Amino acid sequence: MTHRDMDAPPLNEDELNEIYNWVDTIPLSRPKRHIGRDFADGVLMAEIVQHYIPRIVDIHNYSLAHSVQQKQYNWNTLNTKVFRKMGFQITQKDIDAVISVVPEAVERILKVVQVKISMFLDNKEQNQIHQQEKPIEVQQNQNRVNNKQAPNNKQNEKDLIIQDQKETIEFLELKIQKLEQLLKLKDSKIQQLMQKVQQAGIK
Repeated sequence: MTHRDMDAPPLNEDELNEIYNWVDTIPLSRPKRHIGRDFADGVLMAEIVQHYIPRIVDIHNYSLAHSVQQKQYNWNTLNTKVFRKMGFQITQKDIDAVISVVPEAVERILKVVQVKISMFLDNKEQNQIHQQEKPIEVQQNQNRVNNKQAPNNKQNEKDLIIQDQKETIEFLELKIQKLEQLLKLKDSKIQQLMQKVQQAGIK
């Protein structure tokens, strides 16, 4: 299933206060001083989702970031590996706005995430209730069907694993590209310094 990227809608004053109060109820690894800067690298957003749905977030994928490249990496990881499992993805425009600490940008995304967390948990609870309410005969028939479908399910699991591995490889390749860019930049600076030293020696 594909998920269309969605724009985070603007919020009124009551909605903003509701978001601030909601965030204050969640234990986070860093104290909240300026919500825009605090959430710019995506780490605290990952912690919020992990607080409610721990099984879909690997918090080790997200590291404290000061560079724009690392912040982009964190948000792209959230978008493809976490938000997509919750049934949505945010736009690159909204990601850029959060990283640039545009006023109320992160609050808008927090509102979307709050709503999607609630929907995700409601769906999970409804599925559990539905399973518990099934009559025994219906459940047995369902088990027979599930047993027949087991090979297909295994194939689907393999496909999901392969897809996840492909995404991981893509992220690693992106990291390698960033590192190569940094190395080229450093080499260029070293060459410039060497030229200045040589010129100074000639004088």
